[in-house]
Amino acid sequence: MAEKASDPAEPEATLVFVGTVKKLGAATMRSVPVSDRTAVVRVEQLIEAPRNLAHLAGTDITVLLAGRAKVEVGKQLLFHAAAWIFGDSVAVRAVSQEASSTARKAALARGGDPAQQRVNREVQQRLDAADLVVSGKVVTVSLPQGGESAAAARGLAPVSAKPVREHDPHWREAVIAVDDAHKGNHPGQQVKVLFPASTDVRWFRAPKFAVGQQGFFALHKTAIQAPGTPAAATRELAAAAVAPDRESEVYTALHPMDFQPYDQQERVLNALGGTGRAAGKEE
Repeated sequence: MAEKASDPAEPEATLVFVGTVKKLGAATMRSVPVSDRTAVVRVEQLIEAPRNLAHLAGTDITVLLAGRAKVEVGKQLLFHAAAWIFGDSVAVRAVSQEASSTARKAALARGGDPAQQRVNREVQQRLDAADLVVSGKVVTVSLPQGGESAAAARGLAPVSAKPVREHDPHWREAVIAVDDAHKGNHPGQQVKVLFPASTDVRWFRAPKFAVGQQGFFALHKTAIQAPGTPAAATRELAAAAVAPDRESEVYTALHPMDFQPYDQQERVLNALGGTGRAAGKEE
């Protein structure tokens, strides 16, 4: 059984590797606060890794172990971890560690580039979470339909006259001409998606759609209520795009993996189970 971290604010695991525990109550860097839960671990095999950690195979790193279960020196474990401290070496926080040989064999069977394996998993997660996945082409980008007039009708300041807030998303509406629907159902040959045009730190990783852009779109339904909304991040969206006193669902794409260009077709269709026809023909 995997031993998981008990921290309620545990980080997302971005590093998956098989490692051998070399020392307990030790670290590879002076900057790491040593405790009975820090260990020096030899990275034997990288399964998934961000690009900046793809060099760790064959090196010793510090691991802040998950949970309280006893770990023995010489034990080989499968770790799911997140980056923690960088310096002369690297320290990571384990989200979980798994002693099961079955889990290890399943992880090792993936093979390939660890960085690509991580991207594949993220794409899979976004497609699994999406309400609608379509392939097609962006044909228009504009302010949300009826934005300023709808706001004015409710006694709100027009979008252009609003004071600029620190994390203002600057919502835009992209219309996608649909070539194929790979998951979910949507009537008609077009679908509208709202996205933040802002490059603020809160929004800069979200896809920024442009006319002519082609590929796969993983779209997520977002429920908003006017005049109030459940989330501060969508207040402007509700004011601009939703009729008063009516709940509405809109499609959004806010994660960098929510858009995949057509050159990633094989990855996307594999993640979707091979559904949908080949796409990406230029007009």
